[in-house]
Amino acid sequence: MAASLPPALEALVAALLLLCGGAAEARVLLTLDDFGAVGDGIANDTQAFLDAWTAACTSAEPAVLAVPPGNAYRIWPVQLYGPCRKKLKLLIAGAIVAPASPDAWAGRDPMKWLYVYGVDDLSVSGGGTIDGMGQEWWASTCKRKKTQPCNAGPRPKAVHFEECRRVSVQGVTLQNGQQFHLTFTRCSDVKANFLRVIAPADSPNTDGIHLNDTSHVQIMDNLISTV
Repeated sequence: MAASLPPALEALVAALLLLCGGAAEARVLLTLDDFGAVGDGIANDTQAFLDAWTAACTSAEPAVLAVPPGNAYRIWPVQLYGPCRKKLKLLIAGAIVAPASPDAWAGRDPMKWLYVYGVDDLSVSGGGTIDGMGQEWWASTCKRKKTQPCNAGPRPKAVHFEECRRVSVQGVTLQNGQQFHLTFTRCSDVKANFLRVIAPADSPNTDGIHLNDTSHVQIMDNLISTV
C-alpha cells in the first residue's frame, strides 16, 4: 500500500529519511496510518502495526516503515518473524507505547513486548521514542513493594532481537522499560548507537542494553540512565 501522507508530513518523513540515510535505498514507503492506525496514544494500534510490518517485510523492494511524527501508537505485545525479502528500515519519528497494564499480557509470553526473530538487514532509527510504560510492572517488585517476594514473576524485555544479523538501532529514545530496554540474543553484526535509554532510579532491573551470545557488536555514544 502506498503512503498517503499529507504533503507537510510527507516532506518531514522525507527529510528524516535523508538524515537517517534511508532515502537512497528505500523503494517503498509505508506508514502505520496507511493501515488504519489511530495514533492517539489510546487506541489499540497493534493490528495496524502487524499489517504494516507484514507489508514491509514481504515487499519485493527495500522498504521503509514509518511511525509518523507527532503521534503515539499503543502496541500490545507483538512477535515479528523473518526472514524479510529485502532490507527494511523502521523509521520511528513518533512514539510506540506499550499498554500500561500487565493485564495486556494475559495469555501471551510475559517476557516479550516488541520481539523480533530471524530478521536480517534491519535498521531502526528516526529520533522517536519507544516507551515500555513499565510503572505497573515495577510496582509489583520487591524493590518497590517490600512485602512482595523478589521472585514475583517475569517481566517483558522491552525490545528483543533474537537470531538477527546486520541489525542497527540508532538515534531513538527507549524509556520506562518493563525490564531490560534493549536485548540482543544470538545476533551478529549489531550496532546500538546514539541512543537515549532512560528510566527512574527506583525502576528495578531496567538494564540499558543487554547482550546474550552476540558477536561483532558496536555500542557507542549512548546516554544510558537506568538501574
